Order: sequence, then structure tokens, then C-alpha cells
Amino acid sequence: MSKDTVTAVSQDGLRYQSKVGGSPFLGSGHTRSCFKCGKHRSPASLQSIRLLGRNEVICKPSCQTLP
Repeated sequence: MSKDTVTAVSQDGLRYQSKVGGSPFLGSGHTRSCFKCGKHRSPASLQSIRLLGRNEVICKPSCQTLP
């Protein structure tokens, strides 16, 4: 997610960033984050595991194999 940013110094000396609008989440918006790697994936590419008494979702089959 490398978006080009443009910075400029305002009259009072503060530097603000202007970013490209829009959401980084494409598609229908139904995504969840992996507990291990933190990347957002569709529910079809995640699997549920029991960890510390809670159900968490992780990448299926592993975080390294998915792009």
C-alpha cells in the first residue's frame, strides 16, 4: 500500500500530508484480519483456531503462502 504523498509547509510552520482518497479495502468490504500477520483477507481465505480460550482467525493454509 504505497501511495504517493505530497507534503507542504503551511503559513504557521506546520507540515501536513495530503493523501489520495479512498479505502485500501477493495471489493465488498467483508474482510477480517489475520491474528498472526495482521493482513486483511476475505473470510474464505481464513481458518478459525482456538487460542488462549478464544477463537481467532488465521490465514489458510499459512501466512507465507498467500500473496
